[in-house]
Amino acid sequence: MSTVTPEFTGATAQKLLRGQVVFFTVLLTGNALVNSYTVFSDRARLGQALPLAVPMTWEFSSALLLGLLLPVQAWWLSRFPLSRQGLRQGLPAHLLATAPYSLVHTEGMILLRKLVYWWCGSRYDFGPFWSNWVYEYRKDFITYWVMVGALLAFHVYGLWLQSRESAQPAGAKPIATDPDAPLDRLVVRRLNREFVLNTADIDRIEADGNYVVVHAAGQNYRLRESLDGLARRLGERRFARVHRAHLVNLDRVREIQPWDHGDYRILLKDGSFVNFSRRYRSRLEHLFG
Repeated sequence: MSTVTPEFTGATAQKLLRGQVVFFTVLLTGNALVNSYTVFSDRARLGQALPLAVPMTWEFSSALLLGLLLPVQAWWLSRFPLSRQGLRQGLPAHLLATAPYSLVHTEGMILLRKLVYWWCGSRYDFGPFWSNWVYEYRKDFITYWVMVGALLAFHVYGLWLQSRESAQPAGAKPIATDPDAPLDRLVVRRLNREFVLNTADIDRIEADGNYVVVHAAGQNYRLRESLDGLARRLGERRFARVHRAHLVNLDRVREIQPWDHGDYRILLKDGSFVNFSRRYRSRLEHLFG
């Protein structure tokens, strides 16, 4: 059940992985046990004899599927983050994902139950699928967001852990013979490997707390460095500050478009947009000078 995001490496990734495995195992197991005993006691009060193994089969088949779907949720969350900047795309993407999430969960747990019942010489009947699935979907909708909330909490915890790593933080190592000369390359780490990025290949850079996120060739690299500091290292001839949280590579700019309330937005060659704040509007005329 590995849901550690790629920007975490080394000790941080190991701590996060252990924490996630323990947390989600306890969460899903505890919930399955509580629900099993709840069903068992409810049936007993109604005078219906029901072996405890039956509701445990129901609940643990559901819990197992939720655990198997968790890495898929983490991957989807990395594709459509629910950050302030990505909320406009992320929220609809996750709302739409709840339906296939519930369908896979329901179909999977039905299959597991049928296998267990068959092994015991019996037969499991879920009943009319679609009417019962509506009931399951209402529960799965809540479960989906609980899991997403937990993944986001682990992401925040990972950022905190990584900020405490002082020995060798995952970040950029500038390569330049002259400390005052603009950087031509950055050495970045991703998935425990080091890559050399030509700064000409960088599309844009955005601030994220005590880190920056470098967008280059369709990949994202999270570096522990301030946006101001990296801007000074890269130099103003190639990279321009267009927003308090954004640097853009001037060679990667396709259009500058008027936007709301006197602001502009910049269309880059990779198809992404960056806000061009009024605070930096004075740079518009000589941006490409």
